[in-house]
Amino acid sequence: MSRLTASAVLGIVGCLLVFFTSGDFGPRAQPPASSEKARPPVVRAAECRWATGPIKIDGMLDEAAWQKADVLKDFAVYWEHRPAKMATKARLLWDENYLYFAAELEDSDLYADVTQRNGMTWTNDVFELFFKPSTKKLAYYEFQVNAANTQLELFLPSRGSGGYQRFAPLTKFGMESAVKLQGTLNDPKDQDQGWTVEGRIPLSAFLASGEKPQPGAKWRFALCRYDYSVAFERVETSSTAPLTQPDFHRYEDYGELTFVGR
Repeated sequence: MSRLTASAVLGIVGCLLVFFTSGDFGPRAQPPASSEKARPPVVRAAECRWATGPIKIDGMLDEAAWQKADVLKDFAVYWEHRPAKMATKARLLWDENYLYFAAELEDSDLYADVTQRNGMTWTNDVFELFFKPSTKKLAYYEFQVNAANTQLELFLPSRGSGGYQRFAPLTKFGMESAVKLQGTLNDPKDQDQGWTVEGRIPLSAFLASGEKPQPGAKWRFALCRYDYSVAFERVETSSTAPLTQPDFHRYEDYGELTFVGR
């Protein structure tokens, strides 16, 4: 082979530099999608704002105070990486005496047949609220209202203390609620639109774990629902919290609720 001249060598090197610096190697490999980005939106932080006026517990949500509440609409089946099948919009408020809650729940098949207070309401279409005032204590609370307006209230000293069977007969806080149905209860043959629940919990209930909420207090919380339907393969359970397991009692995953003062 004949020797390459210096000018030829420089020409080859120049071509190689152009090729390797152009970056034109065909389709570029995309970075792997983040598993967190693939998750549906949830409520990692929210405000429980001060009620600016009286609230009548009638299931109507027509008071001006509700219009100023933080609207929590990101309910998801987070552990399955998907949003809930049916939409939910919830609100929380408080004042000197009560913690108020409201939710508008889309539901195509209204079902609730538990009518005994502190009964097993989670076997029905139900709205649930979980509050954990302190991460330094084991105690937490669970409140439920089903589509028949049956209430369940629980103070749980810990997750290992006995649960519903032990503490449902012992918990009597005086929660109040009202429900409005957009459809027919317990008729699987018709098409329903949903239901609305409005209620209040006496702040004295939270003395069981130490103290009432104060302005600026930050609690762990989750709002959840069970939705039964003849159109579903299995019951739909969803929550505002980024639950990594299908367990509403997994308070390690709860969002943070800040109590805002006057």
